[in-house]
Amino acid sequence: MTNLIELKDVHFIRNGKTLLKKINWQVKEKECWAILGLNGAGKSTLLKLLMSEYWASSGQVTVLGTRFGEGGIPELRKRIGVVSSFISERLSEHLLTEQIVLTGQYKSSILYTAYGEKELGWARDMLTSIGARSLIGRKYRELSQGEKQTVLIARSLMDQPDLIIFDEASSGLDLFAREKLLQQIHHIKELKHAPTILYVTHHAEEITKDMTHVLLLKDGQVVDQGPKENILTPSILSHFYQAQVSLIDLGEGRLFVKPEVQYSNKTE
Repeated sequence: MTNLIELKDVHFIRNGKTLLKKINWQVKEKECWAILGLNGAGKSTLLKLLMSEYWASSGQVTVLGTRFGEGGIPELRKRIGVVSSFISERLSEHLLTEQIVLTGQYKSSILYTAYGEKELGWARDMLTSIGARSLIGRKYRELSQGEKQTVLIARSLMDQPDLIIFDEASSGLDLFAREKLLQQIHHIKELKHAPTILYVTHHAEEITKDMTHVLLLKDGQVVDQGPKENILTPSILSHFYQAQVSLIDLGEGRLFVKPEVQYSNKTE
């Protein structure tokens, strides 16, 4: 199968600090990767490299057939959808939900291109297709965090991307909104022309049956990677976290990582 993403010996240094070191990683067609790591592991930095928000200090980055430094980055960006808090922060909160979704058509945080009811109709159809018809006509600033994430998902799908990146998309969501987010990812996977999905998280229980592979990232380096069933094991995760952990089967292909903490019964 074709490599949709290929990183070879990638380093990223910023302000004299190495944030990513010797990253080697390949993502093939029809794979769905979860990128797992604690806060500060370098997950968002890695994603911004893929989106050409950052540029590798050394090494080779190829995304969707475009080798950075040789291909057209503006055209590449049109083929990538993003669901992330940093995207949300750039959007104008006074806009209606369908206007926010329409910005995804132009890969912009503002509606700088003339549009009318026809274009807004496309955006409303997209919201309806992911079960969010009730959000049509509402101001973005009036939505809950979970509803905003739903709008961002619709936005990310507007230009029929080949790749969708979820950058800690569950951050700030309550239990039920998080589960709805994961269900929406499942629906995306079921689309006729489903994009490849990268899902970034620091919670292993968010890795669903739809996610086929896992990359473990720590201190800017890849600790391990491969098919999910080979990576999500007590021995590998204990090594990754540098602490003993056990796994609890939550059903439906999901696991909860439980730290084996010894509590003292002593009192002061």
